[in-house]
Amino acid sequence: MGRKVPTQVHHAATRLIQGKLLSQPPLWYNAVAQFPPLPLPPRQAVKRSAFDLPTGAQAKAEWANSKDAAETSSTGVERLRREAKPKTMPIVYLEDKVRRRFFLDHPFEAFRPRSLVEQRQLALEHPVQGKEWTRLRQRGRNPNSEDCINFAVSLHLHHNLPLSQAYRTACQQYAALRSEHTVASHIAYLEAKAYGAVFSPSSSEIRRGFELEEQSLKRWNNETDQSADAQLLASKRWKPVVEKRVEDVGGWTRGEDYVHKYKSGQPPTYAPPNPSL
Repeated sequence: MGRKVPTQVHHAATRLIQGKLLSQPPLWYNAVAQFPPLPLPPRQAVKRSAFDLPTGAQAKAEWANSKDAAETSSTGVERLRREAKPKTMPIVYLEDKVRRRFFLDHPFEAFRPRSLVEQRQLALEHPVQGKEWTRLRQRGRNPNSEDCINFAVSLHLHHNLPLSQAYRTACQQYAALRSEHTVASHIAYLEAKAYGAVFSPSSSEIRRGFELEEQSLKRWNNETDQSADAQLLASKRWKPVVEKRVEDVGGWTRGEDYVHKYKSGQPPTYAPPNPSL
């Protein structure tokens, strides 16, 4: 099917329906007929005539239409007649603006761990919303950075506070709650130690996993060393056993006896093998 202009698509569908080439209208037919698309190009600028140009520009327009201007670059008149290209408006969310300011003021909050794993069901929104949300503590005593940002936006939208004042109020309450949580956690730690609790460095699951891995590697190294020692000991157990005869025991003759026997044609004598080996 050839390419169609968007404003002519529903007209083509109407002709297909009248010609019984389509048994029933498409699902989008009524919506497009009721709300037709905009003509192309949208927001097309109207070209200005030479009579409507500013003072002194009419002569420039006449020169631009002449043959001499064909070989030159574009003039100011051509720039005025050029169609304006449509530009999309930037999409800006107020939360992004507050979030950018928050992490500039609190850079270490970006290092605070957070879980990004989604559960089977999406978490429901907190019941405290809108004008009912007047204190950050209503969302809990241990808020995170997103709670502070949403609270600042809520104060600005629902309580008619300036954005700077809403942001300052949210940050002050956030700092107070974080400080309260830190002091309470430290006191709970001291209280637990007073009752005999022992907090080892391997209290976290990640650290415990690292220690188990190190123990298994050490055990593997010990087993490898033990197997190497066992092989060396087994190789030392098997030694060649040579029986000494009486005639072989004597002083060192510098090989003269062996040469004398060789020249005289005496066969060499060897000890019989030991059947016990």
